Amino acid sequence: MTKLDDVKQIEKPQVYFTAGVIALFVGFVLCTLAFVGLSNEVREMDTLPFDTAVLNLVHGMSNYFLDTFMPIATDIGGVVGVVAITLIMTALFVYKNEQRRALMVSITVAGAAGINLILKSVFERARPDLWETLVREPGFSFPSGHAMASAALGAAIVVALWDSRWRWWAFTAATFYVVFVGFSRLYLGVHYPTDILAGWLVSGGWVMAVTLMFRSRLGNRVLRKLP
Repeated sequence: MTKLDDVKQIEKPQVYFTAGVIALFVGFVLCTLAFVGLSNEVREMDTLPFDTAVLNLVHGMSNYFLDTFMPIATDIGGVVGVVAITLIMTALFVYKNEQRRALMVSITVAGAAGINLILKSVFERARPDLWETLVREPGFSFPSGHAMASAALGAAIVVALWDSRWRWWAFTAATFYVVFVGFSRLYLGVHYPTDILAGWLVSGGWVMAVTLMFRSRLGNRVLRKLP
C-alpha cells in the first residue's frame, strides 16, 4: 500500500462526515421551509381542500373491526406508548454502555413534545368536526402531537442504530410505526391530513437539528464528559 493510499484512507471518513453534515443541514432547511409554507396556508384557509376530501375517504373505510381496534392502537403514538418505548430504548442503550445514543433519543423525544405544545398554542387550530368520533381529544389540532411524537421517536431510533446491523430493521419498523399512527389519527377523525404532515415535518427538522448538534464540536466536548 502506497503513502497516497494511506492518505486516502484517512481522509475518506472525513469526507463522509462532511457530506453527512451537509445532508442533515439541507434536510433541516427543507423541513423548516415546508412547514412554514404549510402553516401559512393553514392560517389563511384553516382547512385546505384536500383535508376534508382525505378524511371522508378514510372514513369510508370504517368497519366494526377498525372501529374497535383503532382507538386502542393509536395509543402507541400517544403519551403512554411513546414514553414506554423511549424508556425501553434508553435503558437498552445504557445497558449496552451507549450513553450517547440514549441521550440522543431522550432529548429528541422530549424536545418534540415541548415544541408541539408551543406550536399548538400558537396556531390554536380546532379539531375536525365532520362526524361523531370514536374518541374525544382535548386541545388543539395543529400540528398533531401523536404524529410528531411517533416521528421523533422512530427517526431518533433509526439515527441511533444507523451504524449498526439493525439499521434497516429499525428503518422498516419506524416507517410502519409512524405511518400507522398517522393513519389512525385520520381514521379516528381527530386530525386533518395537514396536521399529520406538519407533525412529520417539524419532527423531521428537529431530529436533524439534534443529530447535527451531537455531531458538532461542542456536542462532542459535552458528550466526552459522560460516564
